[in-house]
Amino acid sequence: MSYAAPAMVLAKPVQRDDGMVLLAEGTELTSSLITRLQSMKIEHIVVEGNPVDLDGTLSEFNRSPEDLDRLFRKLTDNDFMMKLKSYLDEYFQVRQAANASQGEDADGESGELPS
Repeated sequence: MSYAAPAMVLAKPVQRDDGMVLLAEGTELTSSLITRLQSMKIEHIVVEGNPVDLDGTLSEFNRSPEDLDRLFRKLTDNDFMMKLKSYLDEYFQVRQAANASQGEDADGESGELPS
């Protein structure tokens, strides 16, 4: 909830532990709604759009192609996890290619040398 901001739109309903819906999917957050959710001790919400950049957490994978291999090394006998790994690998390759086409390196920094 610490990353919630006004104008974000809920991708999933917010529910209490007993299943009662507090806010429906598609609800646009306001400052007062965020305050109410926090006062009700709601810890997590799911919003539409791209995830919040948590200090470059996702970009860490761009530094080394072996990162996914390391993260999934103990799961090689799990078909589902291997499928997930292949999707993530494809995602990061596409993202790296997009960054390269925009003149950025894997860390999202400009590939140009300082003058």
